Amino acid sequence: MSGPQGDTASHSFEFVAAPSDLTPYLNSLYIWRSPSEQLDDVLPAYSGQMVVFGQGVGRMQFEDETVAETRDAFFLAPLCQARHFSVSGPAVLFGVSLNFRGWAALSGLSVNDYHDCFLEPAMVLGDALAGKFQGLATRWREGELDDGALLDAMSDIVRQGISQLPDQHLTVIDRTLEWLSSSFKPDLDRLYDQLPYSKRQAQRLVAQFFGQSPVRLVRRYRAVRAATLLSMPQLPEELEAEIREAFYDQAHLIKEIRFFTGRTPKRLQPSGESNINDMLGPDGYGSVDLFGSGEAEQLGRDMLDEL
Repeated sequence: MSGPQGDTASHSFEFVAAPSDLTPYLNSLYIWRSPSEQLDDVLPAYSGQMVVFGQGVGRMQFEDETVAETRDAFFLAPLCQARHFSVSGPAVLFGVSLNFRGWAALSGLSVNDYHDCFLEPAMVLGDALAGKFQGLATRWREGELDDGALLDAMSDIVRQGISQLPDQHLTVIDRTLEWLSSSFKPDLDRLYDQLPYSKRQAQRLVAQFFGQSPVRLVRRYRAVRAATLLSMPQLPEELEAEIREAFYDQAHLIKEIRFFTGRTPKRLQPSGESNINDMLGPDGYGSVDLFGSGEAEQLGRDMLDEL
């Protein structure tokens, strides 16, 4: 269980490792709890989520001031930017965090067409599995399922719903993620050279699986990566300098991190007030290697220096 940070007694995350057979498709399973009667926050640009609200009601603001309300069971399509949300509690939420392979294999929906919105279960799963999914909250509230059994049931629904992706589509997803992980400023031509498609086809498929063009993806993951590193209690000076060099200036860094994570660098500090630092950490954000480009080696060396 993640402990409080600042005033984060208003919520807690418990991350649960994905079953071994589902690890190619999931970031993690999780349980989120909030004892607060009302919580208002921002969710960062994030991968698709399969969600059961056991207790409480959530609302999220999307485009054109549209505010969508949660149901007992629903899917949150991948977010391409940070989104404001509120929860009327006390609340208990159970989630399966799908990575980009998982979203494509389970839903078959283009992220370019379906992003930043709530989706009905049947749209993702089909009617039969959607019926099972929609009944889980009631079974939990009636005591038929405990927390672990509910997460197991969600995992089993994912297991039954996944379809095999074509090898070439897996190649696009995996090589794009590797490319994003390689640097704060990965070279576009390098991505196109690695994909078995023309440049135009590659751009279309990247948008299909990630919801954004390669150029936009660089912006997004540069901001998320910077935010994750800046949220660490001990960040080596070399890495902090590398982060700042990846942006035009301080104002650009702040603007990009706010747009994609809903935070400013100051609010990402461990002593700052943030309800989503857990989601930006390695347990919650597993799609891209946030510690590529030498960061892992540098972080390891810094830890040794402290011993």
